[in-house]
Amino acid sequence: MNGKKPVHARRLLAPHVVEAELEHLDWATKQPALQMFDAGYWRRRVLAVKGKFELTEQQVRQLEKILQRLGQSAD
Repeated sequence: MNGKKPVHARRLLAPHVVEAELEHLDWATKQPALQMFDAGYWRRRVLAVKGKFELTEQQVRQLEKILQRLGQSAD
């Protein structure tokens, strides 16, 4: 092994991408529920951002706020 993390285990530092994604998720989770996109779908999207990117403290707070709106803590 060369000590590098596998590609799927690396977390990216891309604040502009995270900001755009969180902005969209914040907007989308405030919309009236659509049958094809339930809270579970949005929760998975939010948690995917949390797992894939390095987040600033402000982004973590925004993510937690979205998860609270969806009815789950940011564990």
